[in-house]
Amino acid sequence: MHRRKGSPVMSSTPPVLPPELIDQAIDHLWDDHEALEACSLTCRSWVPTSRLHLFRTVRVRSADDCTKLSALLDASPVIAHCVRKLTVSAEYKGVDSNGRACEDDAWVNQMSTLLSKLYRVHTLALSRVKWSSLLPETKSAFAVVFKSVKMLLLFEVRFDASGDVLGFLFEFPILSELYFHGVSWDRESPASQVSDTGGRVAKCMGLTYLFLDPKSSPTLVTEWLLNRASEQRLRTIQLCWREIENTRASESELECLRIEFPFGLSEEVLLQNQLTLSHNTGLRTLHFGGLDVSAAATQTLFSNRLFTWVAVMLGQISSSSLREVIFELELPDVCDLQSLDWLRIDRELSRREFNGLLLRFYVNCTRRECGSSLEGEVRRELESRLPNFLGRGTLRVSCL
Repeated sequence: MHRRKGSPVMSSTPPVLPPELIDQAIDHLWDDHEALEACSLTCRSWVPTSRLHLFRTVRVRSADDCTKLSALLDASPVIAHCVRKLTVSAEYKGVDSNGRACEDDAWVNQMSTLLSKLYRVHTLALSRVKWSSLLPETKSAFAVVFKSVKMLLLFEVRFDASGDVLGFLFEFPILSELYFHGVSWDRESPASQVSDTGGRVAKCMGLTYLFLDPKSSPTLVTEWLLNRASEQRLRTIQLCWREIENTRASESELECLRIEFPFGLSEEVLLQNQLTLSHNTGLRTLHFGGLDVSAAATQTLFSNRLFTWVAVMLGQISSSSLREVIFELELPDVCDLQSLDWLRIDRELSRREFNGLLLRFYVNCTRRECGSSLEGEVRRELESRLPNFLGRGTLRVSCL
């Protein structure tokens, strides 16, 4: 058959997309493991981008995981280049004679060979590991990984002595974010050792974010870190009630402070509080989390101490940089908002230096379903309680 003169030529070759568009399409599948596996099997040119996402986060939870990962890296060494987030998580295997949980972490020593290959890890999480029980060669192998880690998460990690914690952290030269969840040690090191090691750690680290949960002992961290704020780049500290008396040491470096009020807070702790925010002259954001109004409604002393204390803290702020205050409230119903000392809160928040302040309320009404009507009721109640603030700042309300 002859082509008619002037008619277009039909090509049998399918159009080819530019490689950068294909890469972008695969990037959108970053959290879909099944789809990424299918992409990696489509053609050779799709493998690098698919592999980057498939092996970006690696979790090792057993000796079997160690064996499989080691074999994979031996077969395809380029995969080690993709691993950026590493989690090593053990379990517990009962309790010892003192009733303390025992870590089933002996298998972690099998990781010493493969750890030396993971040279691009920037986020490391260790869970339920007794660091002092690991073999010296395992610790040395971990030290290779530590050199590139910027974010460290410790979940119920145990050390022999307080000085060991500092020695451990000293191995992270570029660490910027540190999360302590239930970190503990069996005995206290001599004060001279803690002071010396703590000073070296503070000088080598450039933390910008620190998190301490209620299960972590705050003493060591606050002594070696917060008391050396001039040598740090800390901008955000997230603390729970029993740690907050030490925040005065952070002085003008601190820009964001989140204070949690954990469940079961005792009256004794409230009476012993000595917090002051007057030293934090660069504070920009103050976040109050875990304020259980329903508990306060049934405990007179708790209510008087806790919510009066919140108002007192607002009065202590000397920062002219404050731009945002956040309250997280849990209460049975809208009427329970009356438990707070609104007269004093309104007075403190409407100070001249806070002109333009953004005030956010995240409210969870446990006896009501969330909806536009509930949010409207909460807003109207808050507006009636904060007349002076509304003339100077902005109120935002979200019901959860």
